Amino acid sequence: MYNLIIAIMKLKNFMLAFVCSAFVFTACSDDDDNGNVTPSDVPEAVLKAFENKYGEVKDVKREKKNNYNVARFQAGAITKADDSYTTSAWFDDNGSEKQVNQDIPFAKLPEAVKTAFADIQKAMYADWKADDEADVVNRLDMGLVYIIEIEKGQEERELSFTAAGILLKDVADDDDDDDILPVVVSEEIKKTIAGLFPDSKSVVIMEIEADDDETEIDVLDDGIHKEVKLDAKGNWVSTEFEVTLPDAMEIMNTLNPAILQKLQAMAAQAGIDLTNPEIISNTEVNVISHVTEGMYFEVEIEIGGKEIEVTIDKDGNISIGD
Repeated sequence: MYNLIIAIMKLKNFMLAFVCSAFVFTACSDDDDNGNVTPSDVPEAVLKAFENKYGEVKDVKREKKNNYNVARFQAGAITKADDSYTTSAWFDDNGSEKQVNQDIPFAKLPEAVKTAFADIQKAMYADWKADDEADVVNRLDMGLVYIIEIEKGQEERELSFTAAGILLKDVADDDDDDDILPVVVSEEIKKTIAGLFPDSKSVVIMEIEADDDETEIDVLDDGIHKEVKLDAKGNWVSTEFEVTLPDAMEIMNTLNPAILQKLQAMAAQAGIDLTNPEIISNTEVNVISHVTEGMYFEVEIEIGGKEIEVTIDKDGNISIGD
């Protein structure tokens, strides 16, 4: 749990929209350059960088893929365990290692990841089967990510977690290519993220997804998972994260007491006790700061098998979903 006072200060910073450009460079599939190569085909800078980090490794399979020099071999675990796992190291032509992937047995995942996955599987994917192996992805300038693949019939999904068991992504896996490709974090994005969280002790970029319309960036802000959205020009659009009901109520009261008062009045009218432990555990609250709408709260309360969805803006105006 984070320090609430600091979190509130950060929330106020979210309400400031600022302009900065950002570009994300992600490797796209390009089958034309895929293929096994010999050491003589690999840039000298890559061979030297590989040897400096990994030493003399036997049975290295080299490949050129998506403009990266990929070396596949057996190595000790990224997480410093004693075991040896199938490893893929991705270098650019200048010898800079952009990413390391490892396949590890499911049983070797951090306990926090296994526990979080078990809870999600029980709630959403009870009839899905997890692969016996999981991926550990260590990208340059980004945090360590654990990816679990699940399947049901012809359907496949990928669930990405932090080491602490925070779910980052749950997406359909429609790609026939099993490789997880590098993501290069641009200097513009680094500056954007640093500007959004100036009071944070630790901000780690975990995932970046970009298309023609927007860029989504998952970060850990002092251990709290937050999702930042930028428009096509790299301008900040929104920041969103989830908090507990008690913390949300305190944030509301600090931001504008009218917000909390109206929420409490609505709940009382509906016969909902917001201090009831069961209500608290069955309530999800997302805090969103938006470039044009300011800060608002999305509250979802599950009670009696029904879900009540409420949106509260910065002035305390409430709208109830269907």
